[in-house]
Amino acid sequence: MAFGTMSAAASDLPLKARPKPAAQPAWWVSGGPLLWAVKSAPLPPTLTTFAPGSPSATTGFGGALGVPGTTVLSPDHLGYGAFPGGQVSIGHWLDSDPRFGLEASGFLLGSRSAGFSETSGGTPSLRIPFTNVPPGAGFPLGASAFVLADPGFAAGGQLITSSLQFWGLEGNGIYRGFSTAGLDISLLAGVRYLDLREGLSIISTESLLPGGTGNFIGTDSFSTRNQFFGGEFGVKVQKQFDKFDASLLAKVALGDNYQTVVINGNSSVSGFGLPTGITPGGIFSQATNIGQQSRNELAVVPEAQVQLGYRVSSAVRVFADYDFLYVSNVVRPGNQIDTTINFTGNPAISGVLPATLTGAARPQALFNGASFWAQGIKLGASYAF
Repeated sequence: MAFGTMSAAASDLPLKARPKPAAQPAWWVSGGPLLWAVKSAPLPPTLTTFAPGSPSATTGFGGALGVPGTTVLSPDHLGYGAFPGGQVSIGHWLDSDPRFGLEASGFLLGSRSAGFSETSGGTPSLRIPFTNVPPGAGFPLGASAFVLADPGFAAGGQLITSSLQFWGLEGNGIYRGFSTAGLDISLLAGVRYLDLREGLSIISTESLLPGGTGNFIGTDSFSTRNQFFGGEFGVKVQKQFDKFDASLLAKVALGDNYQTVVINGNSSVSGFGLPTGITPGGIFSQATNIGQQSRNELAVVPEAQVQLGYRVSSAVRVFADYDFLYVSNVVRPGNQIDTTINFTGNPAISGVLPATLTGAARPQALFNGASFWAQGIKLGASYAF
């Protein structure tokens, strides 16, 4: 945010005693590139292995969670690194004595992705851990595992891809309530919109080694969208040091976050004594949770900014700042994965035709909320006219 500024001489006078020069700039525009980081994407355990001869190797199919000897290979979060982006603002003082004004601004972070992959020709063994429910669909009940790779039996692996895009808009009224001796204190109030979109794809493969016939590809897709709209209030304190200035901006918005979760998936199978084809449901996506769900949740969005500026001329100013933005309640794809699964309704996995869901309707469609933050630096320039 880059409010317009007044001359040093005028700013030393009390507000009511100031002259009202007609030449005072009424408009300002500012903008610049962003380099931000965001909170990493959460992920439950989706891939394990186990040590030969360990208790895990002799329990069920091996690789079940909570059994000694099991090692989780998949990460518990995926980091995106630094996001490039940009921000732009435009503002207008409503009279020649700049006490009341309006400002609109927006930012955009370019979409980025992160991922994880692991493959095996059979060694080491690879498993997808899950909690199995009766009647079992051929898997051990309780802590269980789905085979992707095993020595002399199958080769396979898992590919995980996560993506994120974040942008926002806001419009505020400004009231410069105090200004003296180069110190300005302004209040602002308005509305804010934020849009956070994320996607998560998990592709799991299993191919029987020579001597067996069968190929399986399970695809799971989880996507989320958070659309926050609310009212905000803030205060900005700015101090002028000749051509340099420093400011602190604090804002908080309160409003509705419209949250959407979309789950899809399918299984592609050939061999295994089954008809070749594609059926709904992968591993973590089944008929019991596939689809779209939405809800409204109250969310709080505080933001803090520290900025340093330098006035190149009466109209041009350059600046650098640090921003921290927090959202109290969002849905993220990895948090929507239910690892309790009933495979009886998926013929590509249960091997039973026709497939009929028997037992608990799992996995479920979840709405697990979490906090989110974004922070980083911005370099920019403003022009007053």
